Amino acid sequence: MALYHGGENDVEFVPSCPTSRYPSPTPQDADLEEVLMGYPNISGAPFTNLVAFKRICLARSKRLVEGIQTPQYLAFTSVSKESLDEIDRIREERRGWLPRMTILYDGREEILIVKLMVGVIHEGVAREFASMFDMKLFLLDVRESLLATGSARFGRLGGRSKQADVGYKPRSRRMEDEWPSFVIEVGVSESLAMLRRDAAFWITNSDGRTRIVIVLSVNRRDRRILVERWEEVPRRRPNGSTANYSRISGLMQSLTLNADVEYDDPSLEIPAEKLFDGLPKNIPGGKNLFTPDNLNVFNTTIWTGYQ
Repeated sequence: MALYHGGENDVEFVPSCPTSRYPSPTPQDADLEEVLMGYPNISGAPFTNLVAFKRICLARSKRLVEGIQTPQYLAFTSVSKESLDEIDRIREERRGWLPRMTILYDGREEILIVKLMVGVIHEGVAREFASMFDMKLFLLDVRESLLATGSARFGRLGGRSKQADVGYKPRSRRMEDEWPSFVIEVGVSESLAMLRRDAAFWITNSDGRTRIVIVLSVNRRDRRILVERWEEVPRRRPNGSTANYSRISGLMQSLTLNADVEYDDPSLEIPAEKLFDGLPKNIPGGKNLFTPDNLNVFNTTIWTGYQ
């Protein structure tokens, strides 16, 4: 499991529309309190050993799979790089030691934030949405122009690094440490604020390389899926200077899919220019649309196949 490195900027997380009802976490610095502040409803428990780490993760995963409302995220403090290497080794062996998860690691403060994959429906939502995205690329004859990034972690060596549920990067990014341009993050509804924090991480820490994040928040009780598209919202000083430029993640689109209800609202827009580092010759500019028909197929597949 590779550790990728790149740039890191100050973080400010705001909705794209000032009238949005969504909360805005405060700016993040690299100290323990503020790292955890970005992920509400969790507090850091000291990491003691791998056995205790396994026990805590399995117990939380079991509650989530049973449908008990509890945070999908866990935080551990005092996690050394050596301990992280051991956790990575166990995860790669895939012998049932640990539930499936993605992680964010802050190497300076030795903080590990775990997002547990909540059973089959979590993986199903991620895979089905990625399959729908892949089909769009195939139909445009540009599938080979984007590469899946798998379970790699991206970030600054010795700083913060993170895994996505699904990621893609342009084939033109040949270096292993190149960030994905497109990321999908999946979670349960109780963890929506933290999913939005994940979206902010990709956009604000990638030096503009990750341009689109899709958040898929699954509410199993009410049988609905919230779909959000996050992108960078430019910000400059009032006088127009770019000297203190920092990146801001903004909510660009939000739609809701309800089980057993036909979706007939606007399409989900994926700007083609932001997927690639230069559009392939055979793809026009503009929006790569997930039409209402596409979204209805996705929605029906999830609620009939992964209940």
